[in-house]
Amino acid sequence: MRRPAAAARAERREHWEGAFDPTRLALTGVLLSIVLLFQPTLYGRVAMLAAAAAAAWASGRRLSPLMTVFVMAGIVAANLLVPMGRRLATFGPLVVTETALLTGIEKAVTFEALMFISKACLGPALRLPGRFGSFFADALRGYDRILEHKGSVKLDGFMRRIDEILISVYDGFQSGGDRVDTGYRGRPAAFRRGDPALAVIALAAVVSLLIR
Repeated sequence: MRRPAAAARAERREHWEGAFDPTRLALTGVLLSIVLLFQPTLYGRVAMLAAAAAAAWASGRRLSPLMTVFVMAGIVAANLLVPMGRRLATFGPLVVTETALLTGIEKAVTFEALMFISKACLGPALRLPGRFGSFFADALRGYDRILEHKGSVKLDGFMRRIDEILISVYDGFQSGGDRVDTGYRGRPAAFRRGDPALAVIALAAVVSLLIR
């Protein structure tokens, strides 16, 4: 079951990286993040969350719906600890208030949307100048490699398996097998078939700020 899923993710990643220039994709991600933070409505943020999750899946990233729900629930619960607004319900010592609940949901949606945007728009193929660019690409590559092994980590032998994964990632970097070309070219990249889509997405995101 896991091998076909991994192969499907790798195939989606290959198509995604072939369709978009890494720099233009990253710049689009920055714009979307700014638009998200200034998005005036919760509905708009939820729509951006759904779109970002779909993009992250299409990019071949490993997603965990259960972890997403868990993190969002934690953010909402933490926000409810400070009651604000009209009381909606009481569960023992916990008082659910309208303003605190809506604010918590907005924070949770925004946080997860930012995570999905970064997953879809940032990758090790992004070329930045100097040592920082190389370090950034290596960090993203190592993060991807660690996530690929996440399913093999069990409670039995937890620390041993973590050590094996980290050593494997380190050995890959030492051998050069996990490195990508991060040389900064300093000139515009060639046109990619995904460029029109990025332009449409950027325009639609900016227009969404005008919708109330």
